[in-house]
Amino acid sequence: MTPSRRPRQRHALPLALCIALLIGLPVAAWDIPPDNGTLSAREVLEILAADEYPATSAYTQRTEFIDFSANGRPFTQVVVTLTPATPRLHRGRRLVVVGAEPGSEYGMDFISTVERQEGPGIWLARRGVTFIALTRVGRWNFLAPSGDGSWATVPLGRRMPIFSRAQKVHWTEDDYDVRRSGVSEVTAANMSPVYRFPRKGTELEKQMLAATPRVFIEGYRLALDRVLPDRAGAFVLFWGMSTGGASLYPLAKDYAPDGYLGWGTSSTGLAHVNNTSRTGNTGNIYERMALRVRERGPDDFEFYTKTIDPGTRARWWEAALRSPRFKSTEDAAMYFAAGALAEHGLRLWQSDFLPAADRAIGFAGFMQAMFETSYPPAALGRVAVLDLNGTNDETLPPSTVDANRAVMEPYARRFRVGRIEGLHHYLFTQESIKVVGTVWLRYIESGFFDE
Repeated sequence: MTPSRRPRQRHALPLALCIALLIGLPVAAWDIPPDNGTLSAREVLEILAADEYPATSAYTQRTEFIDFSANGRPFTQVVVTLTPATPRLHRGRRLVVVGAEPGSEYGMDFISTVERQEGPGIWLARRGVTFIALTRVGRWNFLAPSGDGSWATVPLGRRMPIFSRAQKVHWTEDDYDVRRSGVSEVTAANMSPVYRFPRKGTELEKQMLAATPRVFIEGYRLALDRVLPDRAGAFVLFWGMSTGGASLYPLAKDYAPDGYLGWGTSSTGLAHVNNTSRTGNTGNIYERMALRVRERGPDDFEFYTKTIDPGTRARWWEAALRSPRFKSTEDAAMYFAAGALAEHGLRLWQSDFLPAADRAIGFAGFMQAMFETSYPPAALGRVAVLDLNGTNDETLPPSTVDANRAVMEPYARRFRVGRIEGLHHYLFTQESIKVVGTVWLRYIESGFFDE
């Protein structure tokens, strides 16, 4: 079998090999890298061979549903909280990590990985860290027979956002049109071969028009107000996994964290469009995506799992089908799609269901709010930002991280980039979760996020 055809599974690091290589080395000899530095592969092996932060606590899991209305339509925000029995304290306060769901998921990937093993949220909870998993409105399947938000029983080609738990049936094929994008191969994170658009005059169209960028942020704020009533007693760190970062950065205006953890974290829409424009790519700024639902199919999944052998990838894909595997109106804000944001705002303003109270700020104020969540808020000036990534990140390679930093650093109180050699975008495996979780706790203990 030639090397080019040999099955590979490089996401996972063999623990037995790590231990064999590290016999005789001092425990925990590694240290967090300097700014813009890289944790070496050898240091990764040290972390895996040791158990610097063993599990110390049991935990409880709770899912809550928060109903609210916005732009004349109902929404339900879902939040999952893992509460340790023995909390870990930082400077006398309970340590809390708030995770915004990655890519096309629904928050539960923090709980269970595609390996069907414990996710990063549970890893942290077992070490005394309260973990709060946020999911964007529209992503939770309120009609799941299992009651856990899973989309596993819904055919991939028929999945459309469910914005409220009051909805009793799935949208039908009469509610939307299916279109091919013309993409023959997924070569970037914002590409998909299949799009779905709501048909004019349907309730689906009205619901998607009402789901503006501010609605996603408001859902997050309501969730944190519900599950963290004692804000003063909590040391809160935001982690926006993948596209979750584009939502958690603007959230700082309404709910200020004590800092930002990073792993595979996207930046604001402004940083994203700055990076893409460096190569002369400005076409997607005007792309029509206002009410687009973008299907994230097997080809998209393979984009992030190219180094995995086909059998493992197939098993992981079956597990990934629990997630919605689509993206909707959040795309425009995350990619700073000016054309889509303008179209969305104009269509909603001209609709016959937008309440008078929402028109009170005037047309200019209304349109300004459509763009606001694509910018870094002034509140970032009070917090520290850690942007940690793997050197093999498929969608946020070092050059993209550096470009994002150029935009974001002036707005933060403190900004630091760190890299881990050999790791990929997603924390798919138990080994990658252990490595990143251990490095995070070291950064926290170092005082990086403290005033």
